[in-house]
Amino acid sequence: MAKKSGPTTHKLIDTLGTILLSLVLAVIVWVNAIYQVDKPSEDWFPEMIHIEFINVPAGLALRNEPQDYVKIRLKAFQSSWDSLTTSSFRAVADWSGLAEGTSPVTVKVTCSDNTVTIAGTQPETIYVQLERTIKAALEVTVNIEDLDKVPIGYAVDTPEVTPRFVSVEGPFSLVEQVESVVATLSLADQRDPVTTTLQLQALDGEGAVVSGVQLSPAQVAISVDIEQKLNYREVAVRGAISGQPARGYYVSSVEVEPATLTVVGAPAVIAEMSGLVSTLGEIDVSGETRMLAQRLPLDLPEGVSTEDGRTDVLVTVGIDAIMSGMTVEVPLKMRKIQDGLQGKLSVSTIDVYLTGPAVLLDELQVDLLEAYVDLSGLGVGQHQVTPVVNILVQQNEELADVVINSVSPAYVAVDIVELPTPTPTPTPTETPTPTPGSPTPPGSLTPRSPTPKPATVTPTP
Repeated sequence: MAKKSGPTTHKLIDTLGTILLSLVLAVIVWVNAIYQVDKPSEDWFPEMIHIEFINVPAGLALRNEPQDYVKIRLKAFQSSWDSLTTSSFRAVADWSGLAEGTSPVTVKVTCSDNTVTIAGTQPETIYVQLERTIKAALEVTVNIEDLDKVPIGYAVDTPEVTPRFVSVEGPFSLVEQVESVVATLSLADQRDPVTTTLQLQALDGEGAVVSGVQLSPAQVAISVDIEQKLNYREVAVRGAISGQPARGYYVSSVEVEPATLTVVGAPAVIAEMSGLVSTLGEIDVSGETRMLAQRLPLDLPEGVSTEDGRTDVLVTVGIDAIMSGMTVEVPLKMRKIQDGLQGKLSVSTIDVYLTGPAVLLDELQVDLLEAYVDLSGLGVGQHQVTPVVNILVQQNEELADVVINSVSPAYVAVDIVELPTPTPTPTPTETPTPTPGSPTPPGSLTPRSPTPKPATVTPTP
């Protein structure tokens, strides 16, 4: 006989139902609160995602250049937006099952955050053009540039290439366009053998670069032997001079233009020549004080000439003065003092330090230097003024090579005072002696002889 449930059992069931209802309501309230704080939003992700090509069919090569980046639109909570990066996404274009020709491929994007929804992509589909792959072997061609800039008298041998053949692999239509595989080498101003590694380029029949093919290897080693011919030789040129410059001067330089020449002649003669060629004749510098320039013929062995047909060179001889220094004591004067004032200098002479050609300084006269202070605008009082020193070049033009380095003292004190006012001196007036019988001028007194007084005698007691 089944046992009947009592009031206690019903009460327990009611209590559990109430608890479960309260829990469900609490979860709903919590989810709603979270949803209000962290609302989802939909927008474009700010960065592009790289498309990964997978399952590329063997024996086929890409003929076009499909877009390999995709822009995605997504819906996500704000907390997810803040943590998303490009590494959170993966964009895949699956090429499995594709055949030769142009095919559409769908771009699929996934996110590592399961709460993020991918709302769309741009583009949604890319178009892939596949073509069967072929491989061809071509011989490397060396394109030597600037051969005309290799110095005269040097011979360039045939370049050696390692390896001689390389493989060209890629889509059939592109490999068919490749006419040559070229390495370019410049030999401008090269006199020595060259060994280097060069990058290869695949070119079509018009010399344009064919892109989209692979070269294996992509680089080759190239060696070129450069030798000087026996009947050519590069020599230096020396200009000849004689004599000595004027006293106090010396030869500072001898320059030849051109300084080197390439000579050509019989191999036996060229082999015995030294590396230096002199000029016929010489430049006489006796008594000179300035630069000299003259064209002189070359002194070449019989049967030898220059490669360019030159027969002479320009020789320039630099002549400079032997420099020296000295100190000269020069009298100091005053100029442009205002009217009614007079000045007194603290020193009467100053020391002037000069540099220049020794021959000029040895014969320099002090009166060819002037030193003064300019007192224009200065009033009564004591002032510090700067001395001015001039070299009187107009009296001797050679003094233009003399330089004033410094003056001592650099400042001079001058005391300016007013000129004293002169005191007038009275001039005595002489009264003319009247001539007897001449009238006395009116208003004048007639001088009289003083009347002698009688002598007073004091009695002696």
